[in-house]
Amino acid sequence: MQPRVPPRITEATGHGLTRQAAWGCVVSNLVLPGLGTFLAHRRVVGIIQLVVSQTGFALSLLWAILFLRDWVQQGSLPDDVTPHLALGLIGCAIFLLAWVWSLASSVNILRVSRKTGL
Repeated sequence: MQPRVPPRITEATGHGLTRQAAWGCVVSNLVLPGLGTFLAHRRVVGIIQLVVSQTGFALSLLWAILFLRDWVQQGSLPDDVTPHLALGLIGCAIFLLAWVWSLASSVNILRVSRKTGL
């Protein structure tokens, strides 16, 4: 019996992905930026994309919660939405950055899968 070799932490080139698996990674990246990259064996980049996208999502969610809190406290729609608006905009920008980055990774994953011909 051969000893089990731990998975490599370094990035794989993506060789060995079938075309169908590559498209699965693309769809995963569109739904949750970074997940498809992680599933394509590009672990480090995938985790970074996931962290960046979820940070942006959390900031946007925090802005929404603060906005709703102000709405409930005032009893009507707040007249001034700017106190925490920067937080929401920064969160949206960070999430969009991660989404575009994962989209670029998806294109690369598809390109590599096309070259391998699996």
